[in-house]
Amino acid sequence: MFLNSNTTACILKKLEPLLPYPINIMNYEGMVVNTSVPQNIGEFNVAASNYIKQLHSGGQLPVENFDGIKSMCGITVRQRIVGAIELENLRPSDSAYLSLSKTIAELMLEQECMFEGNAENTTSIDDLLSILVGVHPLDPSQLIDDLQRLGVDLTIPRTTVFIQLSKFDMLERPTGSRKIVLDQKQYLYSVKKFLNQLPSYFYNQQDLILSDVSEQNAVILSVNRNENPEINALRLCKLCGRLVEIAQKEYCLALYAVVGIQCNQFSDYERQYEQLVLRLTSGRLLFSEKNVFLGNSIVLGNYITHSSRKVLQNIVSYVYGRLLASKMSETLLETLQTFFECDLNITLTAQKLYTHRNTLQQRFNKIEKLTGFSVHSADGLLTLRLALLCYNYLQAGGGDHPYL
Repeated sequence: MFLNSNTTACILKKLEPLLPYPINIMNYEGMVVNTSVPQNIGEFNVAASNYIKQLHSGGQLPVENFDGIKSMCGITVRQRIVGAIELENLRPSDSAYLSLSKTIAELMLEQECMFEGNAENTTSIDDLLSILVGVHPLDPSQLIDDLQRLGVDLTIPRTTVFIQLSKFDMLERPTGSRKIVLDQKQYLYSVKKFLNQLPSYFYNQQDLILSDVSEQNAVILSVNRNENPEINALRLCKLCGRLVEIAQKEYCLALYAVVGIQCNQFSDYERQYEQLVLRLTSGRLLFSEKNVFLGNSIVLGNYITHSSRKVLQNIVSYVYGRLLASKMSETLLETLQTFFECDLNITLTAQKLYTHRNTLQQRFNKIEKLTGFSVHSADGLLTLRLALLCYNYLQAGGGDHPYL
């Protein structure tokens, strides 16, 4: 059982009339997935995270509020800790409310498992998600056996995909001459609706989709259709491109995606979530004009985001120092940026810049004269590309920041 805004909505509705305290319901990571205090939704509760980790390790460490009273308890479903409930500012005389909350929540979740008729499937898929994010509540061999009984074969090669929907305060979409800005409630509804429809775009029964409305993201383990990993990755990039358009046009959402590595065995899935998030973060920092990223193509991005600001400035100065001092700096940088975005296609670059190929070649000659590096050589292209990424990253405020 995986706690999110959907699975906990009925619990909150049941508890609110019974309790005189603000209620927070956290998932197993410590994220507030439902609450009677709207501004708390989506917040990371450090105390809950530490408490749940302690429970996973077999401890019974109480969580206390400023009065020294236990104010939080774990939620257990079918002998697995799936989250926690917190009653804010709980008074000593009302400690029974906490036990009542725990009992009601666990009974309702157990009942939901029974009604769904596929509790084993829900639990096993959610345990797989916990392994992806680095939490290991189960013995891997046991999980493999459970999934095999459910018809999920982890030996089938799959490619990982991570999808992130935009946060509310980043969302703004033009529609004709006016802009649509969703309020928080509308935004979360659109996220929920989109993630519910996501499985319809992945047709193989062995495709695994692990979505989280509260986090506005999803991890997809897509079965490979071709023996060539690169072909599968490019197919998924194309599909994600379609999802970007669908999310924007039909749900007023901004969608970003990164296609990761091929997984051939159970151990390949471990820590994939972290890696995908890191790669998407790097991609968005360095290529702000793109929505879909191929994980292997942003290795340079990982190098740049881990480098100090001084190192990046030295690279930019060494390669583009004279160019940046010239009167044509803006035009020449735009030309290089467009050239790389068009995958070194001169004709397409000229079309996008509304200029003639001869003019484009003159600009390339000027770039070589000012930098000493030519776009017609492999070494020159690599140096110009790396330095341009460093420049863009610094312009966006990057460098010496704990992004990763």
